[in-house]
Amino acid sequence: MKRLMTAMIVAGLLGCPVTSVQAEGVGINATRIIYPADSHATTASVRNSSKEAVYLMQVTVSSTPEGGKTAPFLVTPPLFRMEPGSQNQVRIIKTGQALPADRESLFWFTAKAIPLSPESGNPSGKQITGGIQIAMANTIKLMYRPSGLPVAPEKGFGSLRFKPTAEGITVTNPSPYYITFASLKVGGQELMTQKQKESMVSPFSALFFPLKGVNYPAKVSWTVINDLGGGSSYQGEIP
Repeated sequence: MKRLMTAMIVAGLLGCPVTSVQAEGVGINATRIIYPADSHATTASVRNSSKEAVYLMQVTVSSTPEGGKTAPFLVTPPLFRMEPGSQNQVRIIKTGQALPADRESLFWFTAKAIPLSPESGNPSGKQITGGIQIAMANTIKLMYRPSGLPVAPEKGFGSLRFKPTAEGITVTNPSPYYITFASLKVGGQELMTQKQKESMVSPFSALFFPLKGVNYPAKVSWTVINDLGGGSSYQGEIP
């Protein structure tokens, strides 16, 4: 919304209309990227499954989901053209900056689709005279994973600790992995609702969830997003 409002202000000053062009069919062929520390590089695949639209793709790795801070990774090629029905693979290469060796480090991989005008070779033939086309971005997590961590990811995902409080429940992550919830139920109540803004607990950190009306001991079950983008489920009991 902020980017769109900025574009509208600029367009108003220039006296031309703003058109937000959805990057139909453009996406990343993964929900997350795991970068093992002992690898020289890893890859990501970007697709354009639309039938007509041509895009100029810009791919980056940053330290924030908004893309405001640089990260110690090089993406190549950083800029390329995508024809309809095509895929392209990019390489992600770690640069020299040292990262923690006892836990994962979180970054963000973004593929920004910039619609090309007919003058640039867009076969759709659509043109917005005097307008501004807004680039649309897809962003996923990139986890840099050190070698030799003491527990495997699946074991780490299942090691969460739950502590009831007067206002809810505190979830502690004693593992070196970032853990993202797809579901979290305590006493039959689903905590991962639209009101819950946070869904990820960082390594060696805790996350609080508001919760009312549960009598303890209570059953707890959780499903987390695993390395392949699927769900791994666990269950236990809170005393």
